[in-house]
Amino acid sequence: MKLAIITCQNLPQGIKEDLALYEALSNLKVEMDICIWNEARQWSQYDACLLRSVWDYHENLSEFNAWLDHVNEQTKILNPIALLKWNQNKHYLADLKDFGISIAPTLWLKQTSSFHFAQHCHNSSFETFFLKPVVGADSSGTLRFDNNSKGLTRAQNHLNDWLPQVDMMLQPYLKSVETHGETSTIYINGHFTHAVRKIPVPGDYRVQDTFGAKDEIHLPNAAELSLSKACLDFIEEKFTKPMYARFDFLHDDHGHVFLNEAELIEPSLFLHHSPNAAAQLARALKNFILNQTLDC
Repeated sequence: MKLAIITCQNLPQGIKEDLALYEALSNLKVEMDICIWNEARQWSQYDACLLRSVWDYHENLSEFNAWLDHVNEQTKILNPIALLKWNQNKHYLADLKDFGISIAPTLWLKQTSSFHFAQHCHNSSFETFFLKPVVGADSSGTLRFDNNSKGLTRAQNHLNDWLPQVDMMLQPYLKSVETHGETSTIYINGHFTHAVRKIPVPGDYRVQDTFGAKDEIHLPNAAELSLSKACLDFIEEKFTKPMYARFDFLHDDHGHVFLNEAELIEPSLFLHHSPNAAAQLARALKNFILNQTLDC
């Protein structure tokens, strides 16, 4: 059996945190190659392709989707491409909200929108807002701004730059991200394995380690687990059970929990915070290759 671990040109050997997965696959006698997604390869030689560090896909979305379609004709892709394509655009959060999952209050700003941006902010009680593109990664295109004249001018300039390229989201800024951070629950083959808390550097909101943020093991609360389970229920009902999933949460000052993102394409799984998660993923992958199905 042979597995392709899919990465990008900037990370030709994959990422350090996946070393435990490589070792676990080797222990199970699963042969693997680390493959750059947009380099020519005979994909039919693999029993499956596992997306991992394709961290440039959002910059080449049309090419990436064409690649998904091409590879899907030759082998299996994990997660399945219908789920991947749905998860590429953060409008999926509206689907999850309709399913009853709590997300931060969100306004969707479309390229053709006649929405009165400044008027909306002036009429709001929120002191700070947050803008981000509906397609993006690693905090690209995001802006935190104050609800005052200077802040609104910054935000309008930001929209003028970004909105012609991609739809945007407007949300209240949840300041607790600066201290409590963002929490994440990680699931392998539908089973909870571990959770982490990502804490930005003082005064920042960016929780990625590329911006100096730190991560630590986290004990999820009942709301985080309940929202995670609801997300999994929706995904399994609409698509299929995912091989891997990470659900990210923000918290307000009153303790309410909001789903920030459902990461189903190329999330860091923080395998270094769970001694068993890599082995669980390796076993699930081997089972998938043998049976071409995900365990229940």
